[in-house]
Amino acid sequence: MASVIKGLIEYSGITTDFPTNPPYNPIYFKQFTVQEELTLPAAKPDIEQIVRVLAEVEITHTRIINTPISVSYEGQKLTGHKMLIEGEIFQKIEYVADEPTQSVHAAHFQVPFSAYIVLDAGHTDDDTIHVVPYIEDIYVQQIGKRKIFKNVVLFLDAVVRH
Repeated sequence: MASVIKGLIEYSGITTDFPTNPPYNPIYFKQFTVQEELTLPAAKPDIEQIVRVLAEVEITHTRIINTPISVSYEGQKLTGHKMLIEGEIFQKIEYVADEPTQSVHAAHFQVPFSAYIVLDAGHTDDDTIHVVPYIEDIYVQQIGKRKIFKNVVLFLDAVVRH
């Protein structure tokens, strides 16, 4: 993971080590964003400027469900097997307080997410599947003295071993 500086904000937790071919090319994956408006806890002082965002992802639960075998009008193919994935994004946002001392404070946020990945038709109960999360990008913007808009782009890679 790397630190990236955009504007005056340092973003930590963005991956620089995606699975690639060779030796490995992702086959079962999902890319999506988690957007939200965060509000500072009441005990924290107002924000003057955000200086750093640290984030990491944890997969908390996975399960495989049976689905119809079909192709949608838009071309999405359902194979009969889908992995449901639940997880959390842990974030720490460091900021300079809007007060004369300009002290640095941190606010911690934990955000759940849910996603799915379509598996191939040949999937069996004997397959071992490990989901590896990657943070592709993070964006934050102060939208008030106590509010922050945040967007995290996630890449979930389901590694199947038959």
